[in-house]
Amino acid sequence: MMKMKLLTVVLIILSAIGVALAVEVINVDLNGYISAGQGDDRPYVGSAAYVVDANTVWTVYYGGFGMPVGSARSEGLRRQGQGAYPTVYASQVWIGDDGENHTYKLGTALMDDGFVANAGFRPKINIFGRQAYTGVYDIYVYGSDEGDFTLSYYGVPTTKKVTGGAAPGAFVNGENYVVFENVDVNNENSNDVYIDYNSVINGFQFVRKKDPCEIYADHNTPVWATTYDVAGERNMDEPLDTGLLYGPDIAGNMVSYARPPEFMIYDINVNKDNEGQYQIGLDVNTKDYDCPRLAIYLDDKFLHDVNRPKTADPCALGLTTTASANLFAGRHTVEWLVPPGTEMYSNIVDVNFTYIGDINMVDCNDVVFYGFTLPADYSHNCIVGLEDLGLAVDNWMNCNNPDANDCF
Repeated sequence: MMKMKLLTVVLIILSAIGVALAVEVINVDLNGYISAGQGDDRPYVGSAAYVVDANTVWTVYYGGFGMPVGSARSEGLRRQGQGAYPTVYASQVWIGDDGENHTYKLGTALMDDGFVANAGFRPKINIFGRQAYTGVYDIYVYGSDEGDFTLSYYGVPTTKKVTGGAAPGAFVNGENYVVFENVDVNNENSNDVYIDYNSVINGFQFVRKKDPCEIYADHNTPVWATTYDVAGERNMDEPLDTGLLYGPDIAGNMVSYARPPEFMIYDINVNKDNEGQYQIGLDVNTKDYDCPRLAIYLDDKFLHDVNRPKTADPCALGLTTTASANLFAGRHTVEWLVPPGTEMYSNIVDVNFTYIGDINMVDCNDVVFYGFTLPADYSHNCIVGLEDLGLAVDNWMNCNNPDANDCF
C-alpha cells in the first residue's frame, strides 16, 4: 500500500519583484520500501543535476499507484503526526507504478536507493497531469547503474542510456542521469506517458517554465479559477479536528466549496501598453450558500477585503466582487484568500481584470503600497525630512550583521 510522504516543490524566482513561479521544479526521490525495519523513510536533502539548493528536501516515493505531486505550497496539508504531503485531489502531476515489477534498492540518499527492475520484467512509471499542474516539462531521470530509460510518449518510444560510474555527489548527463525535454504532461490517462527502465531508477526532477496569464489589449481579461499557479488547498468536507486535509474541489473551471484558509495565486503579465488602473474581480457562484467574504492580495500585499453582509437569503448567482489596483508593466501575482472566520462555501468561477483608466496614484499610501518610497524616507510619509534624519541618528552605528567582524 502506498504511503503518503513529504512533498517538496521548489520555486525559483528569476526577475522582478512580485514574480513567482518563473521556473517550477518538482523533486521526487524513489526510496527503498520500509518493512520490518529495512530501508529508510527519510527524504533526500540536497541538490541534483538541476541545481536548486543544497538544502532542498525531496518528495519520498515508495511505489504503488499513484502519487500526486506538484502543489506549489501544499506544506499546509498535513495528517496528524505526519509532515506535509501532496494533495489527493485534482490539479496535480501524478506519478505511479504497479509496485510489483521491481525490488527496492535500500539506502539513505538520492543515488544509493531506488527501484531495481526485476529480471524478465520491464516495469514502468506512469506520468500524467491534471488541471493547473499540467504543462510542458523537462524530465530528469536519475540512475546510479548502467542501464536504459525509455520514455513512451503516446506510443512513441525514446531511449536514453546511463553508463554509471559517476563520482559520488557528482551529476553527469549520460552517466547517472538523462533528460527528456519538452514532455507535455496533460492527459489523465496514465498509459499515454510512462518511463521504462531495465536497471536502477533513483529519482526524478520535473522542470518547467510557468508562463503567466497575459493582460490583453482589450483590457478585459478573465482567468479561469482553476488556472492558479500556487494553491493553498484543503477539502473542508472533512471536520477540522480530523487533520485530514486534501486539495481543492474542482468543478469544471471553478474552484468549488472554498472555505478558510484556502487561497489561490495567479501570475499575470502586463506589458507597457496595457498598464493602468484595473478592477480586479472575482466571479463567485454562491447560489446555494451564504455571501462570501474574500481577501484580495497584489504582489503579496493585502489589497482589499471584499465583503457583503450576510442575509437571510443566499447571494444571487453570478455575484462579482472587485478591488481597484494599479497594474504597472511587468509581472505580478494576484491572490484571493478566504479569511478565517468566514462561514460559507464559495465557488470561484474566474478572476477578471477590467481596465478603468491610466495609473492613478491618489496619496502617499499608494506611493508606499506600490514600492515608490524614496530611499531615505524611513518614516514612509513621502518626505525626506527631520523625522527621517532623527531615525537615522537614533540608529547610527547600530549593527545587526550576524558576523560581528563585518559591522565596522
